Amino acid sequence: MATDVPGPSGPELKEYTALLRRRRRLVVAGVLGGLVLATAGAFAVPSTYTSVTAVQVHPTGMAEFTGERSGRLTGDVNLDSEAQVVLSDRVAGAAAEEIPGSPSAEDVREHVDVTVPPNSNIMELHYSARSPETARTGAAALADAYLEQRGTQVRNLIDGHLETLRAEQQERYDALSETAPGDSNAGESARADALRQEIGDLGNMIGPLGALRETVSPGQVLTPADLPASASSPIPALWIVAGAALGLLAGLLTAVVRDRLDPRLRDTEDTARIAGLPVLLDLSTPGTDPDRTPGLLTEADPDGRRADELAHLIRARASVGGASVVDGVSASGQVIVVTGTTPGRSGIAAAVNLAAALARGGSDTLLVCADPRADSMNALLGLDEGPGLAEILVDGENPDDLVVRPSGLPRLRALRYGRPGVTAPFQGGAAELVDLLRPRAEFVVIVTASAGERADAHALAAHADLLLPVVELGRSRREVLNELITAGSRFGVAVPGSITVPRQPAPAPLPESVPSAPPRPAEADTSEAEKDEETNGSDSTPSVGAGAASAGSRR
Repeated sequence: MATDVPGPSGPELKEYTALLRRRRRLVVAGVLGGLVLATAGAFAVPSTYTSVTAVQVHPTGMAEFTGERSGRLTGDVNLDSEAQVVLSDRVAGAAAEEIPGSPSAEDVREHVDVTVPPNSNIMELHYSARSPETARTGAAALADAYLEQRGTQVRNLIDGHLETLRAEQQERYDALSETAPGDSNAGESARADALRQEIGDLGNMIGPLGALRETVSPGQVLTPADLPASASSPIPALWIVAGAALGLLAGLLTAVVRDRLDPRLRDTEDTARIAGLPVLLDLSTPGTDPDRTPGLLTEADPDGRRADELAHLIRARASVGGASVVDGVSASGQVIVVTGTTPGRSGIAAAVNLAAALARGGSDTLLVCADPRADSMNALLGLDEGPGLAEILVDGENPDDLVVRPSGLPRLRALRYGRPGVTAPFQGGAAELVDLLRPRAEFVVIVTASAGERADAHALAAHADLLLPVVELGRSRREVLNELITAGSRFGVAVPGSITVPRQPAPAPLPESVPSAPPRPAEADTSEAEKDEETNGSDSTPSVGAGAASAGSRR
């Protein structure tokens, strides 16, 4: 049967949203954890208050000596240098004497931040402390200490220059006094004139410097230190937002890592992505039964309508693929093997609803239970326990005598598993069993035990037309599904997609296998005429051999 159903082309947005749905608990836990930690931190961390004072720095008129004309200039003031002066030991130590608690200069520097607004000669001094009053006192003390330091530095520079100039002027006076008054020597007269000129020049320099010393202004406080109304840190709203964002990021990373390392399949998007094949039928919506089994669906159920869609797809592909050929004879029956990827009733639930959908669509359908845990199929179809496949394989019974018709589905026949508590020898006669059952219906749906428990599905794969893995969301493992798809490819059977069901209750263990019965003596002595009659009969089919009793001996 042709299988050109396209699979997913690559990661899409819906796959990531599906990941968030699958791992929403991890994401929510990350966000809540971030909120809790941020809230606890916001209330546990001591509050810090910051007071700000603005200081305008004035040019001193001594730029060539103070370095005010180098670095980043605003007017004649080097703000880079002034910011470093604020953080110097001398300024910080002077401010520390005015701050309560007697902090050291290093402690003061750790709580100071200096900012300079662009295109201005103003420095903003920020001082942080544990109380608003201490913060205001520290900012005010820092501004006063800086202005005092700057004024003292300028005055000391001026005093030093004045002292040097006055000393030079005094030297000139002494040299002039040594010159004899009234000396008619031209050289001495010229020297005296030069000394008088130098004394005048030095006097012209001393006068402005003296005036500058009296009028110099290092700067002024434009905005006095304020009393902080609220703490500058921590800010609860900011901490909570940041905690939620970091928690969300941590939750997302954890969800992605957990999803990539999770060996189990959690939803249909995950199943399609891992298998590289579409999910043909999603029955993962939990049923009304307490055991979460989907139940026998009808056309009125949304899941039932999806099962009908899958049945139409299978029917259309069967008509396109043509009839199978067995030993040179055309056999129109299509054999569909349905097997679970986990032990339990998942395969039976999917197979029953697929067979019912095929029957509702008008196809003569035979449902064969090859799973020893057959109680689920009997319960879904309302069947009593009775003989079935085990009797065919062990005792050589005729399948036509053992099939039953569930009520409400006239086009559906069911072949129960049969003898309870017994695992019939299935694998040795798988090929003959398929040949025996294929002509008896348009579609033969065989449900087997899970691929992880027995190799029944593998034994049937080489002789079937379709292999449909059933994924039990939350329990099925990725490697089991991939191994089953790989096995189908090796055996040459089409695996167009998968079926998903919700998580089912834990199953009971499989019963022990029993050997098949030997051929009966009466069957070995069957007359040639009876053999010819069976051979020429309209329902003539090959018998199950190779490790199983001769099937159809009682037809």
